[in-house]
Amino acid sequence: MPFSDILGHTEIIGNLRSMVQSGTLPHAVLFCEKGGYGALSLALATIQYMFCNGEKGEDSCKECNNCTKISKLVHPDIHFTFPINTSTVIGGDKRGEVEQFYPAWRELVKSNPYFGEQELYKAFGIENKLGTISVAEANSIMRKLSLSSYEGGAKVMLIMFPERMNVEAANKLLKNLEEPQSGTYYFLISHNPEKIISTVLSRCRIIEVPPVGKEILQQELQRKMGLSQEDAKFWARCSGGSMGKAIDLIAREKEQNSNYLMFLNILEKALQKDLAGLVDCWEEIASYGKEAQKGICIEGGEILRKIYMISLGLEDISYAGAKEMEKFRQLQRRIKQEFYHKGYGYLNDALECIERNVNPKFIFCDLCNRIFYNI
Repeated sequence: MPFSDILGHTEIIGNLRSMVQSGTLPHAVLFCEKGGYGALSLALATIQYMFCNGEKGEDSCKECNNCTKISKLVHPDIHFTFPINTSTVIGGDKRGEVEQFYPAWRELVKSNPYFGEQELYKAFGIENKLGTISVAEANSIMRKLSLSSYEGGAKVMLIMFPERMNVEAANKLLKNLEEPQSGTYYFLISHNPEKIISTVLSRCRIIEVPPVGKEILQQELQRKMGLSQEDAKFWARCSGGSMGKAIDLIAREKEQNSNYLMFLNILEKALQKDLAGLVDCWEEIASYGKEAQKGICIEGGEILRKIYMISLGLEDISYAGAKEMEKFRQLQRRIKQEFYHKGYGYLNDALECIERNVNPKFIFCDLCNRIFYNI
């Protein structure tokens, strides 16, 4: 990926380019963002600029052998790691676990480099499980970087979501971060840097990636997704400067996901005082994986926020999609005003219980009952 493909971030690009040109690029760079602002794109563009052996000026040439390999994510001296669930291993072979997900990783990065953690798990088919970067993977990282460069140049390890690295795995990497081999670089992409252990943070140059400007995002949505100017402006405003969030919101508008529909179903059953229907809901949710259960609670909170904003006459900042708006207008007429605050509390309680591994039947039976009696 060349710098020219990145949305905005002119100042960051200029700083990264200068560091590569002057040979002062730190051996470990941590890109921090809230999600979907372009941190991965910045890292990949910097790596391509480093490795480009063509006629490069302000950007990589895009045509040399290295640029071609990097654009396909197949350069032998550039390695990737990311959280996976070790119980989900393709073909039942537990050797080289991360590498087995490389085809899906490459496809995801090429189609949407602004993805979040849940999009990664969905691409891997593990959306109902929590991914981690294990001690075994930390050992694999060190082994790969201890080998000589295949093409005689630099070696790079790109770590996606290092916050999913457990303490033992992170400690394994500390020595390499403290005393890296010459020509070895780490690029880390985090959406929750506060969850990374402090000893790893202290050994990285931290680059905070801000939201993309709304006008730039609007133009890209028109160009890439074929939206009208009005629709692109709406989604650019809703996304808060995150291309990743804009893509997700548009996809959700086109095809409402199961978490969204499930929580709306819970609200409808509660409003209709259909207790038997609510029992069916919580029994079904209890059979889901942990991440899917959390997703329903998070989606539920977002739905309640939108309906609450509409009930206050603040439709412009509800960020409800065009197809949602009429449905939510109808719901707000039927829901007690005092329920919104309570509902948030119920969902947060459920999320906390999920994290503590409480029996999901108890969690969602309690959640549905509280909604039933208070909505």
